Amino acid sequence: MRERREHLVGKAAVKGTMVTAHLAWAQDALRTDPAPRLAGRLSPEAAAIVSHAVLATDWVKLKVLCEIDSALAALVGGAPEETLRRMGRHSAEKNLAGVYRNFVEDEPHRFFEKMALLHGRFQNFGSTRYERIADRAGRISVEGYEEYSPVFCASALGYYEGALVMMKVPGPLKVAETTCQCAGDPACWFDLA
Repeated sequence: MRERREHLVGKAAVKGTMVTAHLAWAQDALRTDPAPRLAGRLSPEAAAIVSHAVLATDWVKLKVLCEIDSALAALVGGAPEETLRRMGRHSAEKNLAGVYRNFVEDEPHRFFEKMALLHGRFQNFGSTRYERIADRAGRISVEGYEEYSPVFCASALGYYEGALVMMKVPGPLKVAETTCQCAGDPACWFDLA
């Protein structure tokens, strides 16, 4: 396994819906509000985010999201990458159970194509493309990230797994990151089958 690095300077941002989904997952896992238990584990900037309700439309720095996610993973325990994937799966379940419910259940390729087109509504950095590889396989290419983190990649793996589960795609499911910007590759490729 190649070394994966993090590069976060605080310009890249994501929509608050990611933070709220991850905090809700941790609350379910811990059976209590995680915010008080995170207080000593976070920078003042990240602690301020978890101390109040984050709106789905709020922009949150990627750096802060990754800090919160790392602290949540440590708090919940288990292998960090698997814990982050579980967080991402929950995010898909929470965020795709509403408006996209009928669309998600019927057409996986179409969903991922639209998701790539809507990338800029949920992140202010990089770009995403979806490519249909076969009838039951595709690739999400994420590129142009000036900021990146293995924490974000692990939760993305879980999100894509969760999206496929929400679509009731017959298994077994396989989601793998085959290239990663954190390891020096020009893009992150997430292969779905």
